[in-house]
Amino acid sequence: MSLIYNELVKNIFIKSMAQYDPVIIKNIPKDWNLVGKGNFAGVFTHETLNGVVVKVYAKNREGIKEEIDVYKKLGDHHSFSKLYDYGERHLVLKKLDGITLYQALKEGIFIPRSVIHDVDQAIIYAKQRGLNPTDIHGKNVIMKDGKGYIVDVSDFLKPYSCPKWSHFKKIYNFVYYPLFKRFQFAIPFWFLERVRKSYQYYLLFSGFRKRQESYQEKDVKP
Repeated sequence: MSLIYNELVKNIFIKSMAQYDPVIIKNIPKDWNLVGKGNFAGVFTHETLNGVVVKVYAKNREGIKEEIDVYKKLGDHHSFSKLYDYGERHLVLKKLDGITLYQALKEGIFIPRSVIHDVDQAIIYAKQRGLNPTDIHGKNVIMKDGKGYIVDVSDFLKPYSCPKWSHFKKIYNFVYYPLFKRFQFAIPFWFLERVRKSYQYYLLFSGFRKRQESYQEKDVKP
């Protein structure tokens, strides 16, 4: 698609500055909207491209080939996006509507058990396709109409075991769900961020970060 390359990919500035911080994005072209960003890439929409998003990788990041392989292995599954096209730095993906579980917690929107079930089933499916579902957490899962979707599969070829979804489910089952059944509540942003930062320290001191970095260092260009 010439529109994607000539308007967006050629002009956008995206740089990954730190291993666990979102990318820096500048020079977003007119009529393109940033809808999300992670440690490796930004995700954009355009009003003329219905039903798709464009994920553009930072120039100093590798890994797009692995993500392409993941989507090819996943094929067509309702709990994942679908790969339509790709280039050297970008992917054209099926757009998944909804809000992240992180947003739901912040806004006091109930997360039903059906969302958790959908994600568990998607993980089982991915494993059956020879993948290793990794880095699944509140910002990488969205929900809509009681259904759950995994929106980031970029680490599904990594060989290490990731505890994030297991830990999220424990908090959901033993704290969130019992409390929310009794009364609705929103969790303040400052508290969510404090929990997120504390969890990052836990991952560091538990040794998970060391195992993760041993596989990811080769994906960062100087």
